[in-house]
Amino acid sequence: MTNTPGPRSDAHQDPAHEHAPAVGTASPVVPVAPSAARRLRARALDPATAVGATAPTVYVGDTLLLPGLPDRTAASALDALRALAGERGLRAVVVRDEARDRALAEQGLAERLDAATATTVRFVAADGGEPPDARLLLEEARRRDADSFRGVGLSHVVGAAGYLQGVGYLQGVGYLQGVGYLQGVGYLQGVGYLQGVGGDGRAPVVWSAPSPRRASQPDDPWGNGPVVAVVDTGLGRHPWFDEGCVRDLRVGGSPVGLRFAPADDPEASGVTLDPVNGVLDPLAGHGTFIAGIIRQRCPEATLVSVPVMYGDGAADEADLVAALEGLLVHHLVASTDDSVGRPLDVVCLSMGYYHESPGAVVAEEALARVLRGLGEAGVAVVAAAGNAAGVVEFYPAALAAAPSSGVPLVSVGATVPGAALVATYSNTGPWVRAYREGTHVVSTMPITFDASARSGLATPNGTLPARATPDADDYSGGFGVWSGTSFAAPALAAQIACAVGAGTPRDPGKRVDVVAEALAAVLEEPS
Repeated sequence: MTNTPGPRSDAHQDPAHEHAPAVGTASPVVPVAPSAARRLRARALDPATAVGATAPTVYVGDTLLLPGLPDRTAASALDALRALAGERGLRAVVVRDEARDRALAEQGLAERLDAATATTVRFVAADGGEPPDARLLLEEARRRDADSFRGVGLSHVVGAAGYLQGVGYLQGVGYLQGVGYLQGVGYLQGVGYLQGVGGDGRAPVVWSAPSPRRASQPDDPWGNGPVVAVVDTGLGRHPWFDEGCVRDLRVGGSPVGLRFAPADDPEASGVTLDPVNGVLDPLAGHGTFIAGIIRQRCPEATLVSVPVMYGDGAADEADLVAALEGLLVHHLVASTDDSVGRPLDVVCLSMGYYHESPGAVVAEEALARVLRGLGEAGVAVVAAAGNAAGVVEFYPAALAAAPSSGVPLVSVGATVPGAALVATYSNTGPWVRAYREGTHVVSTMPITFDASARSGLATPNGTLPARATPDADDYSGGFGVWSGTSFAAPALAAQIACAVGAGTPRDPGKRVDVVAEALAAVLEEPS
């Protein structure tokens, strides 16, 4: 969205229109399942009615993201929002981790984090009142005082970038007609959702090669190799992850990322959305699969699992920003205090969204601020380019095109096996900086997965050995095949981690130089 509201027809006065999709270019949206729509109170933004918007998007209906800490940069906008909410019979509730904020103050990091983080504000209606619409509140706030709301944005629904039709989107469980499916505003049937252009999906496979060998490591989950954070659905049980993994990162005693109840954990049984029928969630195992790609390509790396996404493949941007902030705080503290673990080298993001005003993202979005903060602290961020088979910017990957004073964010599209040609489902364009293998990738799946699908044919066969066709959701063997730009991102993240190696300098300036040089060297290699 733009900072200066005006009549929808005044496109020449709206800087965001400079970044509007070209005529004839469809504007995709992240598909949203009914479970995610309910959980996130999702709303669809129509660019025909939203002030300053040039493309559709899906956002969390009651939430805004304010740049900065509530008692610092965000204070003015927060006061104005509280007053506006009161006029509408609403309450504006600040969502911040008080324990983490205390840790910031104790470490003297509050000023630095104020420039690299955001404050989440949720609007709550009185009993029986209409559900709030954060977009309308933001438009009114900007109409009254555009300067105070410069940088304030919606919290978008963020979707996985490994989401192919063949994986099984629970068509029978309901696909959010009218909210996230957005028929008629850029759903790209036949091209974007991979109908007929790469919807191979995931399936169990056999792994016959030796497990990746890790060199001798300290008796410590942090090890002594490069550190890669995987922000995704979490990390399931698998022999490859019995060591060299941090599963419960905390800052100031508070968890970084979400902590799922057992019934909601997409990496435990994998059945959270349809327990009645016992169907495997469409994105169950996504985080474990990504972790396995990194383990194959850089066995020495320590993996830090940060859950933010549910089994339906959706996350709240506010949760993603909070998790990245937690990673940044950990990184800064660990740079001077060995007792909390080790600093980060790489963050892997296999998710994103399409923004309603792409030209406003760098200046306004909370996500851009925290990613910039990670880069300036010497952390490489790798983001998947998305699977819409188009050129429309997918964020945060498209932030790779923005100038950087630290380690630049790098966006990754997917290639097919063999000739390293770009996969037909992969997004592309000048904002995509690299391409890596993302199609028919073999990696780890939680050994606890065996949902309700059964073999199409099974027979005891009398005195002969029992026979059957494959069971489509039995991953007890621990491995599967999957496709998507989600899996190109960890391939590149692992390359960068190996190039960085162990012993990255703790001095921030030197660290930026070392990691940036490693990234540049990797990008010069052929994909």
